[in-house]
Amino acid sequence: MVTRILTALVLLGFVIPFVALAAPHWFFYFVAVVFATVLWEWLRLLDVPKGAVIALPVAFLTSLILVVSDPWVDFGTIAVFLIGFACLGWCVILFGSLTGAWLPGKLLGSLWAYFASLAAFSAIWVAYQDSLLSLFLAIVLVWIADSGAYFFGKWFGRVRLAPSISPGKTWEGVLGAVVLSMLIMLSLASWLPYGWNWATAYRWGYPILAMTVFGFTLLSVAGDLFQSLLKRRAGVKDSGNLLPGHGGLYDRLDAALVVLPFTVVTQLWAESRL
Repeated sequence: MVTRILTALVLLGFVIPFVALAAPHWFFYFVAVVFATVLWEWLRLLDVPKGAVIALPVAFLTSLILVVSDPWVDFGTIAVFLIGFACLGWCVILFGSLTGAWLPGKLLGSLWAYFASLAAFSAIWVAYQDSLLSLFLAIVLVWIADSGAYFFGKWFGRVRLAPSISPGKTWEGVLGAVVLSMLIMLSLASWLPYGWNWATAYRWGYPILAMTVFGFTLLSVAGDLFQSLLKRRAGVKDSGNLLPGHGGLYDRLDAALVVLPFTVVTQLWAESRL
């Protein structure tokens, strides 16, 4: 626990000043490296050939660096289509894999890993164009849901959520994630403008925002379970060891990969920009 907390503090101590002070192109280079690493860890879980494990992240990183470096590329328009398709794709992938109906094989799984990482980068790109606050509120739900699930599960957890996938997760943890997400996201919407939650409440009202937060929290839990399923199938505890006490970057960003496209699409829709 101490190692986990210290790692989180060191990361926050670096990431927050960097995001606030770095020039936009350096910020996007950093995000590209992060998601290239996530993709690399994800591909390792799929046990694809080593050449693909290296080639796909390199192609991913190279293409994004070129996009960020080229002022003539209108990536914003492309990004909206990418994140919209990612929302549909995640619904299919999560439902199929978590119900046991269908789990992508190596080829399709690799293609989806590449696309989902690209869609998450695209979501950050779009949110960043609004403001840092908009970007922050696009990912804060994931942090809240993860914290609520962890602590409520640790303190009150009794009924296992999916023992065949992740024995440590409980229904009490899910309830904690939902309650904490509701309390914080609805409260923030009342006084902190420009985020997806504020836009949703302003456009459709707080009852719709409450249902949206509920749905996004479940998506966060499902994204975490999906990665746990991949790790169980690969026979590993963590996707990597880059972050002491946390595992790999994919371990920390598994839910964000799912939720980010949904929050950004919701904000664009609420602001009538779709």
